[in-house]
Amino acid sequence: MKILPTSAARRLLPLAVVLAFPPAAAAQSAKEILMTSLEEYERRMEGIENYTIVQETMGFETSITFERTEVEGRTVFVPKGQEGAGSGGMSNFYRMYPKIAERAELEGRALVDGEQCHVVVVDLSGLDFDQEMAMGDRGDFFPKKGKLYVDTDDHLIRKMEMQGEITADGKTRPMTAVTVLSDYREVEGMLHPFQLHITATGLAAGMSEEDAEEARKGLEEMERNLEGMDASQRAMVERMMGGQMEKLRKMLESGQFEITSITKEVRVNQ
Repeated sequence: MKILPTSAARRLLPLAVVLAFPPAAAAQSAKEILMTSLEEYERRMEGIENYTIVQETMGFETSITFERTEVEGRTVFVPKGQEGAGSGGMSNFYRMYPKIAERAELEGRALVDGEQCHVVVVDLSGLDFDQEMAMGDRGDFFPKKGKLYVDTDDHLIRKMEMQGEITADGKTRPMTAVTVLSDYREVEGMLHPFQLHITATGLAAGMSEEDAEEARKGLEEMERNLEGMDASQRAMVERMMGGQMEKLRKMLESGQFEITSITKEVRVNQ
């Protein structure tokens, strides 16, 4: 057996290492991660013309039908009877991916409900998405910066954090909204999160002093009414309220509001 000189062995060692261990896949950029997520979403939505979501929020059940349309060359599902993409929910957000991806940065990875996710930081300022998001009498929310948690395996959005400003009664204050999307289920090919948990900080800042005072008085009156009921009546009302009183109290005290929406049913192409 011929023994290689020491100098030759040193030169061949790096080559041996490369051959023994195949190169790892190149790390994805933030842009590639978002565009892959978009492609997977559009693939799943092929053949779907409309879908109806029946969901329960704070004890109230609502039904919304979304219809397929095209906005800027992208598939968007908007509530039936409405035009444009302003109320397109998650599909409207996916529509913005090509623009968002150009200004996205990869922050790293994190676990969301036990799922490994890419953490992508996005600049939303100056985009169409920067247009006001009406929040009823709470004012209008203008998102400026976001953070997306995209599943490393199925490319689903598991969590969104949005920072911006809320404007009401001529006053503008900072606001942050965190949405956790969980319990994804497949319905006729589309994957839908059957639970959304939203935590908004600064929402109460959008209330005028008059509205806040009216809300406090209404809460106090409701508590007095509950005290005058017998145990069974009180339990029934509290069950129907679904924790709304406690959430309203928390919002008035800390400016933070939490809400959970549970999807009861999804109907596709009906």
